[in-house]
Amino acid sequence: MKIISVIYRNRDNMPAIEYLKNNLESIFEKYIKVNNIFLNELLDDETIEGDIFLVLFEYMIYPLKKHIQNFDNVILMTRGIDKKFISDILAIPQNTDVLVVNDSYESTIQTTNTFYELGISSVNFISYEKDLDTDNYYDAIKIAITPNEEDLVPKHIKNIINIGYRQIGYDTLIKIMQKLQLSHKLINRNIIRHMNSIVEPNATFKSNYLNSYLKSEMLNMVIFNSHESILLTDNDYNLVYSNNKSNIIFGIDYNSYDRSIRNFVDKLAFEKIINSNTKTRLIKINEENYTVEKTTVMLMDQIVGYYIILRNEKDIRDLEINLKNHLIDKGLFAKYSFSDIVYKSDSMMQCINLSKKASLTDFTIMIRGESGTGKELLAQSIHNFSYRRSMPFVAVNCAALPESLLESQLFGYESGSFTGASKSGKIGLFEQANTGTLFLDEIGDISQNLQVQLLRVIQEKQIMRIGSDRLINVDVRIIVATNKNLEDEVHKGKFRSDLYYRLNVIPVEIPPLRERQEDILLLAGNFLGDLYYNLTEEQKKSILNYSWHGNVRELESAVNYYKTLGIFPNYMSNKSNNKSIANSRNDYIFLILSIIKENTDSFHGIGRTQLMYELKEKGVKISDSKIRTLLKWMHDNNYIETRKGRAGNMVTQEGINYLNSL
Repeated sequence: MKIISVIYRNRDNMPAIEYLKNNLESIFEKYIKVNNIFLNELLDDETIEGDIFLVLFEYMIYPLKKHIQNFDNVILMTRGIDKKFISDILAIPQNTDVLVVNDSYESTIQTTNTFYELGISSVNFISYEKDLDTDNYYDAIKIAITPNEEDLVPKHIKNIINIGYRQIGYDTLIKIMQKLQLSHKLINRNIIRHMNSIVEPNATFKSNYLNSYLKSEMLNMVIFNSHESILLTDNDYNLVYSNNKSNIIFGIDYNSYDRSIRNFVDKLAFEKIINSNTKTRLIKINEENYTVEKTTVMLMDQIVGYYIILRNEKDIRDLEINLKNHLIDKGLFAKYSFSDIVYKSDSMMQCINLSKKASLTDFTIMIRGESGTGKELLAQSIHNFSYRRSMPFVAVNCAALPESLLESQLFGYESGSFTGASKSGKIGLFEQANTGTLFLDEIGDISQNLQVQLLRVIQEKQIMRIGSDRLINVDVRIIVATNKNLEDEVHKGKFRSDLYYRLNVIPVEIPPLRERQEDILLLAGNFLGDLYYNLTEEQKKSILNYSWHGNVRELESAVNYYKTLGIFPNYMSNKSNNKSIANSRNDYIFLILSIIKENTDSFHGIGRTQLMYELKEKGVKISDSKIRTLLKWMHDNNYIETRKGRAGNMVTQEGINYLNSL
């Protein structure tokens, strides 16, 4: 327990003396003992005991010379005023004479100066002197301010503002805390609470203390309580600082004379720490694996120490699991792998073998294939076979969104960057896919403007949000897919050649289903399950002979038709795919709805031009005007939803129900 000796001239004002004693004890609580010392009672040779000597006025320091041994511990007390009385003082009319009354002239001067130092200059503060209180000297003054000394106020003054005993200033309390090394959380909490209750002129001191203390506490909370083990050493690997995690792992004893970290780890682990530099190494401590990273701390050009971080292998695994679960919750993950691809044909085997080799690189992959061949399935499999498998997989259909919306989706935007933008801004898909994979489907449909921006991202590995002037580094593996002939698009000037060569680093071609006959019945069996064994030889032959221009997606739709009605669609039994297979209005409706259903996903359907192309591939001859008429009839009956732009026509649930009824 520390002793604070408070020096007074005499005992004349014991209520005020007791108030100051209580003031100190409320701040420092059980850590101090307060002794009241009175100068007029000291013997000439008497020595005052104490760890701190607190004096009220400067003139009192000299008489103490023969009574104390260490003047470094003498502190001059400052005083503050309770905040709640300031409003009463500010309410006094301007230029009013106000008498300031205290128990001594020195205290009165102190109080008066405090008001002026606080910037209260709208009234005239007059320090009360008892010797002048004769011959009606103060009769013109009608208002008095006093710190609990109302009995000393001249009797004719009735308007008295009692501001209570002045409290000890927070700068004094902080000096005491620092000199006595009592910087405990409890005491700091009490000082901050005290600061908020009083006002005194030294506002800068308050600001500096609060900033310093809060910064210290925040760093302590972040670093000392970190889940990672953090060590700070000098350049000889002597321990300077260790956080709580380190203390637990190594059993660090701060009372030990030898502070070298050699005392806390075995020889092999110490050598790995020394040689780790910027590389992450694995060390074993108490039969547990830790990764270790070491950073050199420089002062100008001199090495002054090292900053060492150790992470428990189990914590890293838990973090990976939590991150993956978070990505799954957001849908930013790839759920398919190569084992989900059903095949036995040599052409598909070659495609998958090439894809596996490409997966282990970071090069951009271009997947090409007809609609319905499973380009996104292959893209997800590539991601899950790569070293980025535990990172995000983000997919976007470039044909499903208008240019302006696609740009904001890809690059994100800042708050208020355009009409309708979210107030908090938005993170783009490139940022969401950072350290993972971004899959851009239907890449051939992006505009010239977006082609330029995408080219820059691939070259510079940086993006800029819409409405921002700040570049953001991104580490993203890009996979693109298209069913267009991009070479023709480049030749026509619709697709930039420089971007094409950047994207077509590793081309992967998915063969159409009609070119891999071995896979057709295998896929049908996979979709049908046990129902496959109910198929007749004629039905199997029909499946094999059909051309499957919609590829695997069309095959799956036909299988679902069979599951519902017990038969395959009529168009599959047609002898020749080169002749028209639609002879009635219902046939046309069934075919068109089937194609729209095959091409419907969350954001994208099929346009009229592509619809005519697919009908032509199936051998169906139909005019553009007839398609328009049928599409309008389907739209009016809520069987399809027609969206503007590239999104095209999408089947509704009512359309699916109608399709199943045909």
